[in-house]
Amino acid sequence: MRATGVPLKTVALPTEHGGWGFTLEPILLGLLLSPGPHTLGLFLLGLFGFLARHPLKLVYQDLRKGKRYPRTALASRVGGTYLALALLGLLLAAWTARGPFLLPLLLALPLGAYMLWADALNRSRDLFPEMAAALAMASLAPAGVLAGGLEPDIALGSFLALALRDIAALYYARTQVLRARGKNPKHHPAHLTLWTSFLLALFLQGQGLLPAPTTLALLLLALYGSLALLRPPVEARIIGWTQMGFGLLVVLATALGYTLQSLPTALLGVPLLHRFLGWALVSLAFLVGLYLLLGKEVNRPVRLLLGLYDLNALLGLLHLAFFWKPLPHPLLALIGVILLHLLLRKPHPWPGIGFLLLGFLLLWH
Repeated sequence: MRATGVPLKTVALPTEHGGWGFTLEPILLGLLLSPGPHTLGLFLLGLFGFLARHPLKLVYQDLRKGKRYPRTALASRVGGTYLALALLGLLLAAWTARGPFLLPLLLALPLGAYMLWADALNRSRDLFPEMAAALAMASLAPAGVLAGGLEPDIALGSFLALALRDIAALYYARTQVLRARGKNPKHHPAHLTLWTSFLLALFLQGQGLLPAPTTLALLLLALYGSLALLRPPVEARIIGWTQMGFGLLVVLATALGYTLQSLPTALLGVPLLHRFLGWALVSLAFLVGLYLLLGKEVNRPVRLLLGLYDLNALLGLLHLAFFWKPLPHPLLALIGVILLHLLLRKPHPWPGIGFLLLGFLLLWH
């Protein structure tokens, strides 16, 4: 779809990538802790509210200049569509909610307003506007918890887990990005924030406001961040992906913690999903292995498929956490994925052999 030569992608998708993690993590945590149509509605509200910001900003910038470019009309339509979908999500959440889900969203309104004000001044990449945006989006998790009729302590814990992770990640990521650009920023604010987040999580765990796996995940984030700051800088792309990985870790650890406290979360379906996905991926492993043995290169579809095997291994680890005993099938899936990642770095024929080995391990379990 184009409007007088303007690609849809330039107005429909945000240019920055860091906001995706801060948007999707609270939505995922809400869906895991309190699955249902109420959190599906909040998913629509959060996702399309986030997407609407970019096209509406373009419209605002054009109209502020007193001009209408070819992109203006397209951005107006896209932004209006996003807002309509976000409103639809809000109405779905309001219709199906069993608790006062609007309270966290209302409390986050000042943070959202501050972020929009900074965005209008082209200062959205500053530290405090980014922090305000992340904390505003984090309110979606407690909103989902309350909408499901769960206890306020669980809602507060879901927000605190995300808030501690977000603040630590922002200080760390900004420091690493500046290093990647050849600058020499001070390291101690990032170190201080990483370890303060962990210590606060430890204190909140003692008060019964955070589950122990969340504290462990924040400890791993602090250890990784401190060690990474002592090493040479890496590309901004790698920084972004690792931070999204740690964000997912905090989300899953928090959901796991509440599951182990007898909360009926969506993670209770993980063992069945792990077994089903593992069997579905067996034949694909053999097919891709033969494809690569014929001399084909490791292309993008193969790497996307690798993500499914990573997901299967992650589900296996969660499976182990439920039972606290070394079940064979999750361990075999994990061993197979580790071997595959190692062999994909090797020349032909090792990537193909890696997929075949993974297929045999999955078939064994």
